[in-house]
Amino acid sequence: MNLLAVDTAGRTCSAALVSDGRLRAELFVHFDQTHARHLMKLVDSLMQLAGLQIADMDAYGVTVGPGSFTGLRIGLATVKGFALACSKPIVGITSLSALAYPLRENQGLLCPTIDARKGEVYAQIYKAGQNELNPVRQAWVCAPEALAQYIRQLDAPCRFVGSGALLYRDLLESRLGEYALFAPDAANHLRAGVVGEMAWHRARCGQTQTGFELVPEYIRNSDAERKKAAPAGVKAAR
Repeated sequence: MNLLAVDTAGRTCSAALVSDGRLRAELFVHFDQTHARHLMKLVDSLMQLAGLQIADMDAYGVTVGPGSFTGLRIGLATVKGFALACSKPIVGITSLSALAYPLRENQGLLCPTIDARKGEVYAQIYKAGQNELNPVRQAWVCAPEALAQYIRQLDAPCRFVGSGALLYRDLLESRLGEYALFAPDAANHLRAGVVGEMAWHRARCGQTQTGFELVPEYIRNSDAERKKAAPAGVKAAR
């Protein structure tokens, strides 16, 4: 089974090809530019390298959030277009689980984080070990101070990973001391290769959706939604 996976949830943009459970190729860029400039070039390059076409894919994988609203829409729209045009299934992978997945063999608490801007992070907490990830708390958005306070209440060391961990490392260390552990720098970026591996296993088990069924997991309302919900004459909180 051939599966094309893409990630556009954060500042990085990547695409990967997974065949029969093995990563065959992955292309990754990290520029402060819209992912719309790079994603199709990455996908085209992957197909050329593999001697395949989009229609040769048996399934597609994509990050569904949380993350950048614009970035997520670019990736989802692209993959939905492929899936609907080729009548193939999609597997949606949450961004936080994709950050946690490579660290699943580490024993103890694991907290993937993504910078949510506005002084907040998207976060989720897992208990990792023995090649498994068991959720301790579902994904939510909060201030890093609130995240540190929650971790402190768990009274156990926690390993942080992701853009939120990079941005707020000093704060987390000051609040948690020796309880704050951090993943290697290379693990802090989302990768389509990881998304592809996770999606391939789920697709093999039939855990797929159609392009019509797949929806993003934003967690937080967009600025436009907050402004629309705010009473007349009152600015939405930033």
